[in-house]
Amino acid sequence: MSKIFRCSVLLTILLMIIIFSASCTDTNNSSDGKKLKYYTINNEDSVCVELIQKYNNYCLKNLDIEAYPDFTNPMVQVITQMPGKSAEEVERLATIPLEKNLNGIPNEKKLYSSSLFGLSVIKVVFADGLPSSLIRQQVLERIYQTDLPDGVKPVLGPDASAIGEIYRYTLESDYYNPMTLKAIEDWQLEKAFKQVKGIIEVNSFGGPVKTYKVILNHEKIRFYNIDVGEIFDAIKASNSTGGGHYISNNDQAYIVRGLGLYSNIESIENTVITSRNGIPIRVKDVGIVTIEPAVRIGQVGKNLDNDAIEGIVLMRKGENPTKTIKNLQKRLPEIKAQLPKGIKLVPFYQRSELIDNTMHTISHNVICGIVFVIIVLFAFILDLRITLIASLVIPLALSFAFMLFRIFNIPANLLSMGAVDFGIIVDGAVILMENIFRCLTDYKGTLSQNKKEALIYKAVKEVGSVIVFSTIIILCCFLPIFAFDGVAGKLFHPLAFTMGFSLIGAVIASLFFLPAISAIYVPNKKITEKYNKTLEKITILYEKTLNKVFNAQKKFLTFTAALFLTAIALFCFIGSEFLPNLDEGNIWLRVTVLPRSTTIAHSVDVARKIREVLLEYPEVKNVISHIGSADDGTDPNLLSNIENMVDLKLAKDWRFKWHKNKQKLIEDMSYKLSEIPGITTYFTQYIQDNVEEAVSGSKGQVVLKIYGPDLYELQNLQDKAIALLSNVRGVVDLSYDQIIGQPQYQIKIDRVKAARYGLRSDDIQKVVEIAIGGKNATQVLENEKRFDVFLRLEQKDRDSLRKVQNVIVKTPEGISVPLSNVTDITTDNGAMIITRSENSRVAIVRFNIRGRDLGSTVKDAQKQLSKKLDLNNEYYIKWAGQSESQKSANSRLAIILPVTLLLIALILHLNYRNKKDVLIAMSPIIVTLSGCIYALFITRTYFSISAGVGFIAAIGVSIQNGVIMLSSIIRQKKFCDNYKIAITKGAVQKLRPVLTASCVAILGLLPAALSNGIGAQSQKPFAITIIGGLLFGTAFTIFLIPLLYKITEEYNHENY
Repeated sequence: MSKIFRCSVLLTILLMIIIFSASCTDTNNSSDGKKLKYYTINNEDSVCVELIQKYNNYCLKNLDIEAYPDFTNPMVQVITQMPGKSAEEVERLATIPLEKNLNGIPNEKKLYSSSLFGLSVIKVVFADGLPSSLIRQQVLERIYQTDLPDGVKPVLGPDASAIGEIYRYTLESDYYNPMTLKAIEDWQLEKAFKQVKGIIEVNSFGGPVKTYKVILNHEKIRFYNIDVGEIFDAIKASNSTGGGHYISNNDQAYIVRGLGLYSNIESIENTVITSRNGIPIRVKDVGIVTIEPAVRIGQVGKNLDNDAIEGIVLMRKGENPTKTIKNLQKRLPEIKAQLPKGIKLVPFYQRSELIDNTMHTISHNVICGIVFVIIVLFAFILDLRITLIASLVIPLALSFAFMLFRIFNIPANLLSMGAVDFGIIVDGAVILMENIFRCLTDYKGTLSQNKKEALIYKAVKEVGSVIVFSTIIILCCFLPIFAFDGVAGKLFHPLAFTMGFSLIGAVIASLFFLPAISAIYVPNKKITEKYNKTLEKITILYEKTLNKVFNAQKKFLTFTAALFLTAIALFCFIGSEFLPNLDEGNIWLRVTVLPRSTTIAHSVDVARKIREVLLEYPEVKNVISHIGSADDGTDPNLLSNIENMVDLKLAKDWRFKWHKNKQKLIEDMSYKLSEIPGITTYFTQYIQDNVEEAVSGSKGQVVLKIYGPDLYELQNLQDKAIALLSNVRGVVDLSYDQIIGQPQYQIKIDRVKAARYGLRSDDIQKVVEIAIGGKNATQVLENEKRFDVFLRLEQKDRDSLRKVQNVIVKTPEGISVPLSNVTDITTDNGAMIITRSENSRVAIVRFNIRGRDLGSTVKDAQKQLSKKLDLNNEYYIKWAGQSESQKSANSRLAIILPVTLLLIALILHLNYRNKKDVLIAMSPIIVTLSGCIYALFITRTYFSISAGVGFIAAIGVSIQNGVIMLSSIIRQKKFCDNYKIAITKGAVQKLRPVLTASCVAILGLLPAALSNGIGAQSQKPFAITIIGGLLFGTAFTIFLIPLLYKITEEYNHENY
């Protein structure tokens, strides 16, 4: 089907080119009229319009739309679980050896890692554009080459991006207990969701995992003179199957199966450990076997439920979000129907809602923009037929753009769709239809069909080259946007594609379709221009003002220069940021419980209090809390970390006192949460949080990284940095990853004493690991499900230092020796989490900025640290997060802007062939930039990359207006010897199209500039700068162009 559409589109474009070429080859008006009449009568234009419109509907329905583009580079996550190991041991035994081998992979950009209790997570970031299958294979090869301790098996995290989470749900039931729900989630729902095309993984978080626990009694172990290591080995060895090939019987082959797998509690209890005097000692003689939850490393709470079961559906990296979401929604009813009765799958977060809300904002802005454009056109032309014909270019241009989006498989996002200025798109059509209207109204004779077509052709010929030329100028303004890389590039490239495709479509529609449609629908009768009193007054006022400007040219130029210099001065006070925070319609609240070494039970109680506070707000629909880490280690966090997703109602449903302002709501929440003792808070948004971590290696809007070798010195520098940053105005939500502070019982083996008993270090370590921390020995298979068999001393035998010292180790001679005889047990404060970046240890400090711009706040923070934070030669700091992204994007923008101007100057020179006209045509740049700056200053909008792109677009439109006016003046000068009269006449003649083009461009973006809906934040600076630039630029351009041309002509007359 797509091949048929592509061929039909190409044939349509080819047909239009042939028609236009045929109509331009002969200069005879009668001949031209016959040619135009020929294809008009045969309705080729209507056929083309209908074809493209039908294809537009098809493309629009199948257009790939995403709320946010995937900003992140390809990344592979390496997860290594080492239960019971401290952060220091995890780093030494797993993280560092893996990092060593993972360095040097082709196209590798960055490498981050985190080591915490029982878990190592390494993230390897690659250059953009590499296929996931290739980089994952390369990482696996390096992992296999790494020398790791026995039993340590690194695995790769899901092949998903930072914004790959498209659906979250909880399993709820009034009848089933959480452990049963967790088993259904792990063994039924995960498989069901992974069968959906585009879904790579389902991360389960929360809920007690079913485990067969062997709880050992220390006194009984001593009585039978065995140690936990023997019990562990016996259970592990007794869970197996065997095969004896087959036996022939009555010409049939009977396969011999040895069935010895555990199937229930009784089979584990009857496992023989050893025998004494012919009497077997079984597991049930030294302990009990029960089904209990596994040791928790994390927990989920939802609203007033402390133990919820959550599933997080991940989309495969590179998949189309729109299609994947559709596939998921199509499959959901079937997945829900397969659940046992009494179990509900309750969605909590759906990416489709974000896309729908974003598209609602965009649709509202687009419709309002189109309506404004039509109103302005009618106000200037006062002819409904001409206005509607000119407006046709909007759907035709969008049809062309959607067609190319479909052909080249380019996804659309909130900025590429919402920031499209239909006023800019319709500019060419306005100029054309205004000229057609002028030619028809100026004609004094009888208007026949042939004469009408001839006049239309004449009008097209007069302005056709100007339309093409001015469009090329605007295209040149959007072309350098492709030089942006990273986050800015991925956000603005689709915008450049949309505007580029739409402008090309608009030119084609203006030059090929609109003349033919005008020939059909404009009546064959005398057309008189309706008296436009307002336009006449504007024209008279313009002529008078223009003459005054001519008479006071030095004052005008001085005033213009003064305004520009004032704007440059004001720019220093505007403030800057990388990108406005995109409103996702939710709040992601990260809470740290103090002290950091808290237990999971305490964190669960604190999380409950936090949810109760947040649920008091009518604006909040649901709150879900993540405590610690997921069972698979994909999101490494300490038990003191609580991440809360706050699902909000739409802003229109909030109480009036917030004025739809999320920041005010957050400030109030922060104040109320501060009443809970022993916590710190950090507010952000869900996708923003994930993207920031993927881009900078740490979660945070602004991140300070302190590099160095010693953990204790890093902790000291981190504490000093936090104290200094807390005094910087605008810095809020200060948080950090505490390095030192985990209380430890350190069991140090005395090798001399151990040797006296014939004990090796691994004998002692094995007993410590199993008896105190616990260890999985094997698994019980229940149909397709697998559950661990976990060994550990009962609680009362390991709940104090004295009891740990009394744990026995059996010597080779069978003597039971307490740990205190072969070890020294001390207490100390060790590492809680060890973060590494660029193969070095690093301390992390992160913060948000509120009430101030990003640029000046970070600058003040850097000054504070450079003056007061003493670093020796081994330690250094780096900044990451949005501050570095802003720095990189601004550097690129500083190159792009001059290159854009140079490219425009080159194109203008090709058209005018002299430097004088080029400089005149580019003169609106000064006043346009001034207008952009004044608009940002008045609206208190920070300068961002979005605003910078708006600067470029505004410059393009202003130069286009300048070219239209300058071309008219040059054309009038050919027919008039008095250059002053020619200048005035040329300027007045193009006043209406210039004002119309500027007004429709301004009003086309006005809804985006005023919008506060979800997804509107990135569009606002773009729209505000264009509106300000065109308001100011147009007001001065209509005087500046004629004045500069007059000055150059006077200079030429004086010198020649």
